Amino acid sequence: MKEDYFSFTQRIFSRDTVFEKPEALNGIRVLDIGGFVYGPHIGKVLAQFGAEVIKIEPPFDGDAYRMGFIHGRAWKYSSPLFQCVNTGKYFVTIDFRKPEGKELFMKLAQISDIVIENFRAGIVDAWGIGYSEVSKINPRIIYISCSGYGQFGPLKFFPSQDLIAQTASGIAFKTGFPGKAYKLPDAYGDHLPAMCGAVAVLAALLYRKRTGRGQYIDLSQAECLIRIMHDFTYISVTGKELSNTGNVDPTMSPSGIFKTCDGKFVALAIATDEQFTALLKAMGRTDLATEFESTFDRLKPDSLMKLNEIVEGWVKTKTEREIIKLGMEYRFPVARLLDDVGILDDEWRRERGSVVEVDDEMYGKAVFPGPVAMLHKTPGRIKWLARPVGYHNRYVFKNLLGLSEEEIKKLEKKRVIGYWDNVPGCAPPSYYNIEKDPIFKHGSVGGKDEQES
Repeated sequence: MKEDYFSFTQRIFSRDTVFEKPEALNGIRVLDIGGFVYGPHIGKVLAQFGAEVIKIEPPFDGDAYRMGFIHGRAWKYSSPLFQCVNTGKYFVTIDFRKPEGKELFMKLAQISDIVIENFRAGIVDAWGIGYSEVSKINPRIIYISCSGYGQFGPLKFFPSQDLIAQTASGIAFKTGFPGKAYKLPDAYGDHLPAMCGAVAVLAALLYRKRTGRGQYIDLSQAECLIRIMHDFTYISVTGKELSNTGNVDPTMSPSGIFKTCDGKFVALAIATDEQFTALLKAMGRTDLATEFESTFDRLKPDSLMKLNEIVEGWVKTKTEREIIKLGMEYRFPVARLLDDVGILDDEWRRERGSVVEVDDEMYGKAVFPGPVAMLHKTPGRIKWLARPVGYHNRYVFKNLLGLSEEEIKKLEKKRVIGYWDNVPGCAPPSYYNIEKDPIFKHGSVGGKDEQES
């Protein structure tokens, strides 16, 4: 008997077999020397699909984002935000300002495939570890520089962050209501450009496979956000500005977020004549079909406003459950407004791996965003959580560069490499016995030659 389609897809994408399957980027080595979210998010995506991502931080203090505590709330001596951006990586420290630090980095770069950095334009080149220097010793290197405004042009030296990029790109203007502007939450201006960067890196890897040559990638935070906008094209051909439209989608009518009689909210967006007919049947308002005969008629500003007022009045007579049930019965697009608790407890998101519960040896159980896409033969995965500053120093420098314990200690004494200060975000949890950790103590007295897996 032939297997039906949905049984087939549920079987091949089953979360139960993820760790039994190969990884698409196995054998690819990445040096992640950025900080905060923008660059490191690229490294996280590559790590989830099997790349060996080595996050290089300043000794002792580490990445400043380790201190990214929302309202001062830490989780087991770490930042949940830093954890989300840095799963599955190896953590080492190098002080690039010291000659020995530069030499150490260049040795790693010589045997790596990708370098990710998100300092201000020209910084890594001034340190002598930019693309121009690395490509001399490794012509196959793919080097991506992530900055606010790119590596050339009049704004190249301007610093940037999530909010700055959202403002400079016009995103903050577009997401507001008329007369107001709003910032999108959760570092949207970092995460979305990072996904663009991951795509660019994969394209460069494919080019290198075909030609044997690496290349330099210049990624601008503000430009990436502009790439998902169409409004400036609209004004260029019509001469009219769309302005900001709040919760309304100007390409769909009716559309918006509406409050139900039980004090909850639902989103509704009607794109086609078929969906509009279905909505009218659910509302018991088929009489409106003669007034709004086509999608074009409904999209006129006055029509959209009138329809939204009618829908708003209808929704507030129903409960959230009733609206969702009608949407499923009559097949028009509607969704309940989910908060963090709703997403965390949503069973189908866990079944599909949209959210993943990780049971980590050092930190225990926590729920994290799953890999960005589902590949049935080479699925992404979260293998371990972030580690303390310098945790993998011995493991990486001994295994990859052949350094001895004596050489490691010399670098420690000169503060070229180092470990954590005893502050939240940098150090291991207080209950964890780091001196008995075989990875941290790799190749030293009491350590073992074991690989974290």
